[in-house]
Amino acid sequence: MPREEPDEPPFPWQGAPGYSGFDPDRFPPHAPMPGAPPYPAGTEPERGPVANRTPGAPSVPAVLPRCLVAAGLWVLVALVLAVVTGVVSWPLRAAALALPFVITTAVLVVPARRGARPGMLVLVAFAIFWVLHAVAVALLG
Repeated sequence: MPREEPDEPPFPWQGAPGYSGFDPDRFPPHAPMPGAPPYPAGTEPERGPVANRTPGAPSVPAVLPRCLVAAGLWVLVALVLAVVTGVVSWPLRAAALALPFVITTAVLVVPARRGARPGMLVLVAFAIFWVLHAVAVALLG
């Protein structure tokens, strides 16, 4: 509330950010901005029920098929390479493929739940699978 007497010192809050210098009781409120609440009757946007809203991160069963396919792609590539090069011991080769496949699939769940696209999952699976496969082949012979 501004003072109308010029001889009195100003209020201490005059000049502060947001101070307008007029008495709000003497002026009517301004009209709302177009589209701002309150909305005209019957034009409010409809809100979906809480159950229909998308959750923050997908569940593990929802992303597991993508992780299995991304890791399985590199298992197929390793099998083709094993057939072409002529592997001597297939039971050891199966163990050298199964262990990296399971570990790679488990690791891929984390980026898949954070929204990684399938192409990115294949690239991440490439690095993880082939390092683990090389270690398994070196250990198993």
